[in-house]
Amino acid sequence: MIDENSSSSDPRAASPEVKKGWGRFSIVWLVPLAALIVGGWLLWRDVVSKGPEITVTFETAEGIAAGKTAVRYRDVDVGQVTSINLDDQLEHVRLTIRMNADFAEYLTDKTRFWVVRPRVSARGITGLETIVSGAYIEVVPDASGERARAFEGEEEPQYIPNNKDGTRFVLKADELGSLTTGTPVLLRGVEVGEVLETKLDEDATGVSVPVFIREPFDALVKRNTRFWDSSGIALDLNADGLSVRAQSVRSVLAGGINFYTPDDSVNDERAEADTIFLLHGSLEKAELLAQGHSLKYILYFDTSVRGLSRGAPVEFNGIRVGTVESVDLEYVINQNIFRVPVVVTIEPERVRLVGGNLDENDPQATIDTLVENGLRARLKTGSFITGQLFVDLSMNPVTPARYLGDGNGQYRELPTLPQKLDEIANSLSSLLEKVETFPIEEIGIRLLGTVEGMENIVTSPALSDAMTNLKQAAAGVSSLVNNLDTTVLPATQTALDTAREALGGVRDITAPTSPLRYNLEQALKELSATARSLRDLTEFLEQNPSALILGKSGPKEDE
Repeated sequence: MIDENSSSSDPRAASPEVKKGWGRFSIVWLVPLAALIVGGWLLWRDVVSKGPEITVTFETAEGIAAGKTAVRYRDVDVGQVTSINLDDQLEHVRLTIRMNADFAEYLTDKTRFWVVRPRVSARGITGLETIVSGAYIEVVPDASGERARAFEGEEEPQYIPNNKDGTRFVLKADELGSLTTGTPVLLRGVEVGEVLETKLDEDATGVSVPVFIREPFDALVKRNTRFWDSSGIALDLNADGLSVRAQSVRSVLAGGINFYTPDDSVNDERAEADTIFLLHGSLEKAELLAQGHSLKYILYFDTSVRGLSRGAPVEFNGIRVGTVESVDLEYVINQNIFRVPVVVTIEPERVRLVGGNLDENDPQATIDTLVENGLRARLKTGSFITGQLFVDLSMNPVTPARYLGDGNGQYRELPTLPQKLDEIANSLSSLLEKVETFPIEEIGIRLLGTVEGMENIVTSPALSDAMTNLKQAAAGVSSLVNNLDTTVLPATQTALDTAREALGGVRDITAPTSPLRYNLEQALKELSATARSLRDLTEFLEQNPSALILGKSGPKEDE
């Protein structure tokens, strides 16, 4: 009892002894503490090293496997596919990709992805290494855009050039033809660039073809540089024969684009990046690029224009001075006729001027003057093999101007002439119309009657008797000729000899020394004197008729 009371009365004797500090801390607790620190550090490192998670959508997941397919840039792994799922509409494949942390700042809306598989394309055979290693996803980063975590993957490999290595330009064309991504761009047959992509314009009126031209060849592209499609093989049939043109084997198989700069533009400033150029269908069309002054006119034809197409040449005396822009068909209601309007572009600068400059003259007024002096348009056949037509301008001052339009069109009208073949056809038609007016049936009936009459004459007995009599007459004539040879001809010879002797006597009589001729001349003189005396007597009697009774009076005596 006493012990209990005494102990309870002393509080210090009842409280336990407490020691402060690390004296009683056990070292065993260091192991879980270190494990916790290491685990946290590893967890933080794993989270930081994994980087962001993104989604990329493709059409198909062919060759891609979750947990195996890598994402690479310059053959370095920068991510991995973690899962593969279908989208909500079950139309596309959505890949979930864990990217490396140091790649996060390059994931923008301009970053591009595509799957690398074995492919045969314009660039050749690519992706052969994936036959062994499997397909992988190629990424091209671009830090200039806005941050993004969802992307649309490309179905075809893309060529992403470095702008420091060249310049990008844009070509515009009506149709794409055989051009594809990777099609080479050529300069004098040397590959200096390639097509980046091909796409349809928003208004669907043409296509855009961005191209990349490497240094130092991009400096050769000027504002007046002309591009044309040199794909495939070009056949040209002209007066020199058949010629075949082709670029490199690659351009023959996969297409190609060529370009050149005119000599007068070589020293111009280089074209800026993304400059838009027109892509022509051929070199000939590129060379026909209109410069300076150009005038549009409309021509009307009332006959067939089969073989005339857009792009056909307009020539003057065989020299190209323009191009056909369009060929249409119109129906004139108030006249109930069809006509074909043909719009052409005439380029006066193709004609070299002598004695002045084009700027000093109005091209429109010049052509109006030419029309007044006989400028006419006519369709001609450029090739009888292909049947292609072209517009030929020539001077025909005698032919009056023929206008088939109403003068209210958008363009001024040039007078036209019918084709030569049409003129021949019209002449033949007129001739046939005249022939159709002939009484062919009546003429045939009469001709048939004439033939029957001739047949009756030929087969009649009278003609047979006449032929017999003619034979007899021929025999008589032959006998007469024989008699002439034997009897008549000798007698004739004798008569000729006698006549020759008589003519010799006459020649002797009429000779200048012949007495007979002298006497004859004297007699003629006397006859002349007698005639003169008779003439004097007649004149005297006419003046003195009384002399027939009284006689001729003598000379008067002087009184």
